[in-house]
Amino acid sequence: MKIIYFKLLLCLSFMQAIDIENSTYDTALFYEKFILQPNYENALNLAKYFYQNKAYEEAIYWAIEANDFDLEQKEAWLIFINAKLKQGKYEHALKAKNEYEKLLGIDLE
Repeated sequence: MKIIYFKLLLCLSFMQAIDIENSTYDTALFYEKFILQPNYENALNLAKYFYQNKAYEEAIYWAIEANDFDLEQKEAWLIFINAKLKQGKYEHALKAKNEYEKLLGIDLE
C-alpha cells in the first residue's frame, strides 16, 4: 500500500513539474545540437524527447547525461524519476528522489 501511495504521489507531483511539449522534432536534430554543443540544455532536450516518445531507457540515459553537466537542476532528475516509474521501477525512483533531496537538502513532497 505504501508503494502505491508513493507512486500516486510522485506521479501527481512530478507530472505537473515536467513541462514536456508535444513537438515534431527529429531525433537527429537533437543529437546534432548535442554534438555541436554538449551542455545541460541539449542533453535535457534529448531526455524530454525520448520521455515524450515513451522511450524510457533512452530518456533515463539522457537525464543522467544532463545531470553530468549540472547535478543540481531539478528537471533532469524529474525525468529520470518519472521514467523509472513508467518502467515500474518504483524503488529506483524512490532512491533517486531521496538522493536528489539529500543533495539539495530539500523535500520534494
